[in-house]
Amino acid sequence: MNRTTLSILLFAVCMPTLPALASEFVYQGQLDDRGAPANGRYDFRIAALGDEKSAAELMAPITFGAIEVKDGRFELRFDAALASARETWLEVAVRDAGAGDFAAIPGRSKAIRAPLIGACWSSTGDGGTSPATNFLGTTDAQPLVLRTANVQSLRIEPSADLYGGSPITANVIAGSRGNAVQPGVRGATIAGGGVPLGDSDPTFTNDDPNFVGDHYGTVGGGFANAAGDYVGTVADRAFATVAGGYVNGAHGYASAVGGGELNFASGMDSTVAGGGLNTASHQYSMVVGGYFNCAGGVRSFAGGTFAKVRVGALSDYAGFGCSTAAASGDDDGDEGSFVWADAEWADFSSSGPNQFLVRAAGGVGINSNNLPAAVDLALTSRSGNADLWMRPDGQPNGINLAAFGDASTAALYIARFDGSNYTDYALWQTDGRLRVFFDNPIKPTSGGWAAPSDMRLKRDIEPLSHSLDRLLALRGVRYAYRSDAPNGYFTPGVHAGFVAQEVEAVFPEWLSRDADGYRMVAPQGFEALAVEALRELRDRALSADAALAGRIEALERENASLHAALSELAAEQARVIADLRAELHPAAAPEPLANSSRGD
Repeated sequence: MNRTTLSILLFAVCMPTLPALASEFVYQGQLDDRGAPANGRYDFRIAALGDEKSAAELMAPITFGAIEVKDGRFELRFDAALASARETWLEVAVRDAGAGDFAAIPGRSKAIRAPLIGACWSSTGDGGTSPATNFLGTTDAQPLVLRTANVQSLRIEPSADLYGGSPITANVIAGSRGNAVQPGVRGATIAGGGVPLGDSDPTFTNDDPNFVGDHYGTVGGGFANAAGDYVGTVADRAFATVAGGYVNGAHGYASAVGGGELNFASGMDSTVAGGGLNTASHQYSMVVGGYFNCAGGVRSFAGGTFAKVRVGALSDYAGFGCSTAAASGDDDGDEGSFVWADAEWADFSSSGPNQFLVRAAGGVGINSNNLPAAVDLALTSRSGNADLWMRPDGQPNGINLAAFGDASTAALYIARFDGSNYTDYALWQTDGRLRVFFDNPIKPTSGGWAAPSDMRLKRDIEPLSHSLDRLLALRGVRYAYRSDAPNGYFTPGVHAGFVAQEVEAVFPEWLSRDADGYRMVAPQGFEALAVEALRELRDRALSADAALAGRIEALERENASLHAALSELAAEQARVIADLRAELHPAAAPEPLANSSRGD
């Protein structure tokens, strides 16, 4: 037979205190058959001996036939008359039911001289227990220690602080035997991990236990982690938690480190979620993760790589992350600042409180991941203005957009900006219309806003005709917008312009429609139409001038002819008068006056 027991789970003897009286023995064990838990029926033989090695039997061996074994477990009950003052050791042998020789199970088991419940616990479970009287533990102020391989693996120690005469809580210290809780600390938990000092982990070649230094601190695992600190009182850094990782410290009151390595949450209520070499050193600060980040201001946030929120005079332990952070010059550090930095291996630091800073060399996308070339964006608020500074990558100057004013004087200011000085600016103001103002009444080029007009860009060129008539076919009107016009279309006051339906009949190309079908007018080529209309006016004027000049010339000729005829009539009249005088007064008649038209 090739059978061995992996373990004797429990054995006990129940017998009265009177000597040499029969008592009931209960033997519980586990049987392996060829390396696996046995199942079936087996014969067992039990012999009682006086000590662990003696051959002297205290009674004749007892044989049990066809005992059922299920999943390796079995139980034997028997009565035996044994002297109560002597130790009793049991030796067990086994065989297949009804087979030949027995095979001894190596080792002897000591019988327990007590009832089963209250003397030991069965690995298969006990019935009829009472938690008030049946328990594992101590009844004095001493710790309860569980060992594995004869080394402490779990220590439960009562606190020295009592309520109603009993400890108010206990420290639970599991894992390495080197893990420890500072004396006087209560409610501490070390769930596991740790490496004893002087030993070395075979994989990570380091040693350091886990440690809780203040009340109600917790270390979940890993090694070289600390919740609380080693100085001051055991209450000033209470409620700190390190979930795990390596060389992490939650050194602030109610602070937390989620994991990673070489991370420190030293400010009150501060948090480092993970990553490496990160520090949250002020109250309510947080490092979400990444590498070498510092949340050094009150209620500040850092994440990514080398993101730094400047520290204040009241910032706590700098650790690694805040060791290179600049000082803000006040107690709070750059409070309320959010700094996120990309993978660039260089510090990216706040410069003041309540900032939102992002370094993203690959660009920043909102509702899009299709990014153009990288630019620097700086969003600030100065003297009531909202500023957006856009700077091409690597360039000292950029474009600054500043919005300011209230609902009636709102304006948009655009200028070149180098971070401190503005040049070449323009101003957009809105009061229902959009107007553009410049500091000086000049433009880089003459004329209006340019449109591409090179002949090399055009085809199908045709002259405009009837421009004057088409323009005159439009009707200019005065009007006011209805108060129930859609949002964005209503503008108060009286305006001058066209009616879109009338324009559509003359210049349909000027019309467009919005999504709701409302017509909008945008004149196109108005300058060219005006030029051609003026040309038509000039041509009509020239034609009229030529006709008028011919009429004047004809009138002048007619006038000259009439003048000559009048002169001839006057001369004829003078001759007639002279003749009449001569006839009436021949002697006294004076010499006639040449070319005279006067008579007596």
